[in-house]
Formats: sequence, structure tokens, C-alpha cells
Amino acid sequence: MARSVAIIGAGQIGHAAWQCLGDTAHVVTVHARSRPDWLSGFADHFLPYALNEQATPEAEVVFDTIAFDAADIERYDPDRIGRLVVVSSASVYCDAAGRTLDEAAQNGFPELEGPITEAQPTVSAGPETYSTRKIRMEECALELFGDRATILRPCAIYGSHSRHPREWWFVKRMLDGRRRIPLACSGNSKFQTTSSGLIGDFVSSAIERELGGIYNIADGSSPSVLEIGKAISRIVGADVEFEPMEGYPDKFVGRTPWSVPRPFVVNGRKAMKDGELAAIGYEVAAEEAVTWLRDLAPADWRTTFPQLAAYPWELFDCAAEDALLGAV
Repeated sequence: MARSVAIIGAGQIGHAAWQCLGDTAHVVTVHARSRPDWLSGFADHFLPYALNEQATPEAEVVFDTIAFDAADIERYDPDRIGRLVVVSSASVYCDAAGRTLDEAAQNGFPELEGPITEAQPTVSAGPETYSTRKIRMEECALELFGDRATILRPCAIYGSHSRHPREWWFVKRMLDGRRRIPLACSGNSKFQTTSSGLIGDFVSSAIERELGGIYNIADGSSPSVLEIGKAISRIVGADVEFEPMEGYPDKFVGRTPWSVPRPFVVNGRKAMKDGELAAIGYEVAAEEAVTWLRDLAPADWRTTFPQLAAYPWELFDCAAEDALLGAV
């Protein structure tokens, strides 16, 4: 059945949702501060929107990709919206000691056994961290909409039109002609990946099947850093040699955005089963994102990718890399 769908936000998730829903029978509108380039031929499907500046969107389905706290949800009227789909995060999960990704640098990386299911304990709702605010957002959505709320918990999202493309760590080195790439933790780190396309597919399925509740959204497998690097090199067409390094070398050499001391693997089978979705491998799913990065190749990547630029270590210290590789 055709429905009106409002997509809030025009980043990589909004783009993926548009790709999945834009050519269906649904009446889809993207609400964002400015019209994205990928909507240039669909002006009638865009409405300017900024919180507290325009009226709150209403539709049979609202997919909010940018909600971070309860206040972002409280503005929605459950009497004027049929289903609310919101993006939370797998970062809300904690281990038996209460450790999460948010405080890993201070308290140690969480120790979580096996792929994380939706039954894994989470942090408590509150204002303290990104994840506690996400839980507060989730609880508000569930309180207002009940089983008409669909909560998505993705992990390391990748896709085209991202402001936080982790794949750039590899792509830039390959475009710069670097032929040896060091990898911390021997390249064995696993930090769960989530394709933005998978998010879009699940949202489309959730609309059709009226799926409510909490869902992990995760690729069918969790590739290691080395596997990610090899996949990207094949997509880019670069002949590179990966150099596994034990632990974390000095000056953050080889430390990728996925380099974690222990696996952080998420089980997304519930979403795959309920949404009747097919599992797609990372190399296939990442091709669009990597190709987009290769073709974009921004000279000022810090401005183009502000979330990458905000990392607390230098992502491209080539002098330190060369010094370490020269000593190997």
C-alpha cells in the first residue's frame, strides 16, 4: 500500500532511504536544511527543514535519521504520524562492567562475548553521553508510539554521501600511490560494519510489513580490518601490500577507524529474518561508497569529512608510517 513517507536528514542514510523508496509507489519527501545534490532532479520531493525553524514533518511514516535525544522525538505527534522509524546506535550496548564504546579510552574497551543481540544490556537513559542520550531518545519513541516505533541500531555505517567515510583511510592512501599500508592489531580488528543500503532496505521492508520494536542493523558478516583493506584495494584497483603490526605502534601508525583491541560484532539476524532481506558481503555492498570516494577525492578532505577530521589522532601521518616501515 502506498504511503506518505518523510525522510528527515539528507546524509548517507537519507540518501540510501531515498534510493530504496524514491522510485516506489510511496510519496516520499526529504526534509533537510538544504537540498542535496542527489535530489537535484526531484525538487518537488524536497522541503527545507531545520528544528524549531519549520513545522514538524507529518506523514504516514516518518524516518528520522538525525534524532539524538528525547527532545528530537517529543515534537512528533503520534496522532498525526502512523509509524516513526528512528536511527539509534549499537554503541548503546554495554558489557557486564558497564563499559561502552563512549568511554573506552578512559574505562577500557567493552568485553562482549559473541555477536551482540538486541537482548544485550544497554546503558541507562540520561544526558551524560552520546549513547545515554540515544537510549533516552529510544525510550521516548517507544513511549509515544508503542509498537508503531521502529528503532534501528546500526554500527560502523558506510555508504556514499557520508561525512564520516571510514573507507577514506584506505582510499586516500591508495590514491596517493602508497604501496605499503601498515595495520595495527595485525589487521585482525573487527568493528561491525553496516551498509547504508541495508538500512534503506530494512526501512522499506519495515514500512511494508509494519515491523515495530528494536532491531540491530548489521552486515551479514563482520570483516576484519585486513579484509576491509583488501576489498577496498580491489574496488579501487590498487596494488598494495598490507603490513600487519602487533598492537598499536607509536604515533598511531596503522590505526584505522575500525582498529579496536577486542571484537565488537553485532548480530543483525532478527532484522534480516523479519525484513526478509538477503545477506550481501562487504566487498559488494561497499562498492558504491568506495567508488564515490575514489571519484570525489576531495583535496580538502577535512572540510568535506568533518567527522573524520575530528578524530583524536592524525589519520595520515605518512612520515611516521614511512619511518616505521623502513625499520621493519
